[in-house]
Amino acid sequence: MNEEIKLALIRVFPFVMILVGLFVATKRGKIDRAADLGLQKPSSMTHFFFWTFGFLSFILLIEFFLNKSGILEIDKWNHPFFSSIIRIVGAVILAPISEELIFRGLLLSKLSKKVNMHLAILIQACFFVLLHNFAYQNTLTSNIVIVQALIDATLFGYGRHYTKSIYTPITMHVTGNIIATLERFIF
Repeated sequence: MNEEIKLALIRVFPFVMILVGLFVATKRGKIDRAADLGLQKPSSMTHFFFWTFGFLSFILLIEFFLNKSGILEIDKWNHPFFSSIIRIVGAVILAPISEELIFRGLLLSKLSKKVNMHLAILIQACFFVLLHNFAYQNTLTSNIVIVQALIDATLFGYGRHYTKSIYTPITMHVTGNIIATLERFIF
């Protein structure tokens, strides 16, 4: 197997394992699909579209501003075709689904039972940032990305809270990751 494909598979493997683990735990009755994960239809499709398109507008404005100010640093995409497909599926589909189920599903559900919703959303957003590798690079770009990820995770949490569905933050997260991936091809 090609080294690039191995590296791509290693990057997506944890997300697959999270999804498998959550599936097994749900099937065994250890996790409730609706109460713990929010796997239910949004309470309002109007709110769902508000959060999704509002987030898309926010991301596009931020990326435009960062690009125009010259502080947006984007690494060009330089992976071969098959490893690119694996990486894109991982970044645009697997990572958002698994991360949302963990952070805005399980973690937010558990935290909101112990503290008020606003604090629960802030705590899960901090954990989200801490578990991403850019948080430890100490560059201007990584510091901007930390703030952006904290804001994104907070918005994902509120999207989940106000629509009562994990599908809202999943859609928001997928949207953000599509933009980030496209930027690597465009800029």
